[in-house]
Amino acid sequence: MVRVVDPLVRRLRNLGLDSEEELRAILPLLKFKGRINRGEDIVQAGSSPHYSTVLLEGAACRYKITENGRRQIFTFRYSGDLCDFSRYMLPESDEAIAALSECTVAIVRHEDLQRAAALYPNLSFALWRDAMLEASIFRERLVNIGQRPALPRIANLICEQMIRLEAAGLDASTIPLTQVDLADAAALSTVHMNRTIQDLRELGVLAKSTRGIEVVHRDRLFEIAKFDGRYLNLPQHTMKWMAFLGTQGHPLLAA
Repeated sequence: MVRVVDPLVRRLRNLGLDSEEELRAILPLLKFKGRINRGEDIVQAGSSPHYSTVLLEGAACRYKITENGRRQIFTFRYSGDLCDFSRYMLPESDEAIAALSECTVAIVRHEDLQRAAALYPNLSFALWRDAMLEASIFRERLVNIGQRPALPRIANLICEQMIRLEAAGLDASTIPLTQVDLADAAALSTVHMNRTIQDLRELGVLAKSTRGIEVVHRDRLFEIAKFDGRYLNLPQHTMKWMAFLGTQGHPLLAA
C-alpha cells in the first residue's frame, strides 16, 4: 500500500506537514476500505460516519441534489484528498461524495485522528489549512458562477483542475471529468456546456481529436480565463502554469 499512499503524502506536504516522524505516525492510521465504482457514492448524504475518507486513487466530487433533481457539484476531489473531513466537526450533512471514476479509498477513524492531532500539533494545522482551502474554492466557485460568462467560467474551472492535478502529481493536460461534470460544477446546461467546449476547441485550446477534455494550448486557456490562482495557495504550481503568460499586467505575477 506504500505507493498508493504517495498522493496523500504529497497532499500533506503541500499542507505544511513535512516532518517524516509525523508522516510515519499518521499513515498507519489509514485503513484500506476498497474500490468504489464510477457513479457510486463514496459518502452518502445524511450519513454520520465516525471516520473520514481519503481518496487514494481516482476522481470524485462533493455534490448536492437540488429540489428540481439537478446535481450541483461544489468541489472536485483527486488522489490524496480528504473527501469529507468537515464531518469530523459537523457530523450531519446533506451533501454527498460521489466517484467520478473508479476510485480506491481508505478511512481514518476520528478518534485516531484526534489522538494523532494531540501528539502532533502540525497535523491540526494541516487539517485546518485544508478546511480553509476548501472554503476558498467555494468562494471562487460563487464568483465564477455569478459573475463570469460561460467561456471564461469554464476556462477558469479547467485551469483550477490543471493546477490541482499537478499538485497531486497527476497528468495535468487531460482533465478526468466529463462535460456533464463540468456543467454541474458551472451551473450550465449540458447543451450550453457542449457549445462552450466546442468554442474552446475552435480556439485551439482543447484537442479536437478526442471527446475528453485535453488541454493543448495552456497559455491561451489561462489568458481566456484571466486566471488568478492565489485562492488555491499552491504558489509553486500556480507560478509554473502562469509563467506561460509572461509578467505583463497579470495580478498574480505582478504581486
